[in-house]
Amino acid sequence: MHNKKNNKKSACIAIPTYNEAENIQKLLTHLILVFSQIKNWDMSILIIDDHSPDGTANIVKKLQKNHPNIYIIHGEKKGLGEAYTRGFEYILKNIKPDYIFEMDADLQHNPEDIPRFLQKTEEGFEFIIGSRYAAGGDYPNWSFKRKLYSWGANLLARLIAGIKNIEDCTSGFRCIKSSFLKSFDIRSLKINGYAFQLSLLHAATRKKLKIAEIPILFPNRMKGNSKLGHKDIREFFFHAFRLRFKRYKWYNDESRF
Repeated sequence: MHNKKNNKKSACIAIPTYNEAENIQKLLTHLILVFSQIKNWDMSILIIDDHSPDGTANIVKKLQKNHPNIYIIHGEKKGLGEAYTRGFEYILKNIKPDYIFEMDADLQHNPEDIPRFLQKTEEGFEFIIGSRYAAGGDYPNWSFKRKLYSWGANLLARLIAGIKNIEDCTSGFRCIKSSFLKSFDIRSLKINGYAFQLSLLHAATRKKLKIAEIPILFPNRMKGNSKLGHKDIREFFFHAFRLRFKRYKWYNDESRF
């Protein structure tokens, strides 16, 4: 268990991995360097590995020998949402930080941005989003197809799911207050794939959390393969409409089944 020292606030970076052996050591080394520059927080990392056959977990375990604030858990590969659900449950039970980050393992999220997230928590924000679309954010080198997918997903989030005043509804770089994640059963979201990000943000807006966006640069991954598939895209469309229907009493009345 990660113990707080000197009444500092604490945060844990949750990082799902599957076949990220080419990226994970560079990412963790960079995170540890950034942590050394953050003086008023206790920082830790949880790797949520889906039994990567490429040896991702072995690299993490070697780094653990010198860095006791790095944790790792294993599970079956069932999608991003399932990985985060499993990771959040572990963090809330065992590490118990004040805030939990979501972060990708593919080096598209820059550890140097973490102090800016933490600063927003000091300002009272409870759900901070690393935004590609806020003023100052960018997504260099994206293909037209990828831009179209992202634009369409955010349009669905706003117009169909009803998430208002958020520029980047699908970002996977976030800092979330732990008390919010403890306030409901995360498994009630019932999502295994990328639509988890949409549903979690929707839950935060319904709980009226104080939400902020900070601009980030989000380049293409340099090594490894994207895990986003057609199944994830279909699930995202389905859940955008599902969240829309949740507004209505007839949908939430379980006696209808």
